[in-house]
Amino acid sequence: MNQDIDTSARLERESLKLFADKGFRGATVREITRAAHANLGAVTYHFGSKRALHHAVLDRVLGGLALRVEAAAATPGTAPARLGAIVRALFAFFAEVPDAPRLVMHELAVGGPPPEPFLRLMRRVMAAVHAVVRDGQARGELRPVDPLFVAFTLTSQSVWFALVGRHVIPTALPELDPVTLGPRFADHITETVTRALHPEAGPP
Repeated sequence: MNQDIDTSARLERESLKLFADKGFRGATVREITRAAHANLGAVTYHFGSKRALHHAVLDRVLGGLALRVEAAAATPGTAPARLGAIVRALFAFFAEVPDAPRLVMHELAVGGPPPEPFLRLMRRVMAAVHAVVRDGQARGELRPVDPLFVAFTLTSQSVWFALVGRHVIPTALPELDPVTLGPRFADHITETVTRALHPEAGPP
């Protein structure tokens, strides 16, 4: 049983990188099993199909992201402080799992509906941000705006940085320190969004 668990974990770990590098269609079962040091039938034995393995990887990776965001949203404090905690949670997660954004973007880039685990788990992320914004509006900490737009703004800017910012910005602007770039960018997103949402910021 322990050997089965170890093989299953290796398949998920190695397929994450291959799915991120090549997408679901580009990564073959042969490549996955070779990288995981497993026999060719291991994917079918442990997961049932390559698609089921892909969904399992999405569940594990994006499930971890959703948990981080939900925990940040539940921290005590004002709504602006909690939104900042969400941004930092997003940046910390993408720093620890740098393949996560590419894993999803491959599926979105080829067209068609996103995988079900992606939709389900991103709804959790959006719902967590939505709840913080609604709470902040009810307490007079944030001006009236559509919480869904706030959720898209926070997540999309964080994902953009995870996809290209850490590589493109240091190359284009070498005077920036890549070590501190992530935290600085997270602070910038937080400050920009929370200032725009301040009750005295003016009408939307």
